[in-house]
Amino acid sequence: MAVVYPSPAMSSSIVTQTVQSSTIAPMVIYNQPPVMNTVTQVVQSAPPPVIVFPRPTETPGQMRCPFCQQQIITQTTYTSGMMAWVICGVLGILGIWPCCLIPFCMNSCKDVKHHCPSCQSLVHVYRRM
Repeated sequence: MAVVYPSPAMSSSIVTQTVQSSTIAPMVIYNQPPVMNTVTQVVQSAPPPVIVFPRPTETPGQMRCPFCQQQIITQTTYTSGMMAWVICGVLGILGIWPCCLIPFCMNSCKDVKHHCPSCQSLVHVYRRM
């Protein structure tokens, strides 16, 4: 069995040790600096769930105001849009001109504007056409 011990001149080099035995094959052991196995556990908190509400249509809907960032139920107003004008034009072309103004009196033919009740800003427009 031969053992090589490090000398001061060999302190930076790799030291080898050879072990020989009659029943075991020669084995080379390299002396290396000890390796520290550290386990770092990173705890990440889950982000809060994002609740996405469907866009409001004809009726007031619940949503988050993009301007004041509050959870609101919108206020609605009806305005004449493209659908009211198309129905008016079709009735006029068909010769039913006395009925041309009916679409401007019916909310079901008008566009719906949704406003925030706290900051009064326009948050969504539901267009019929």
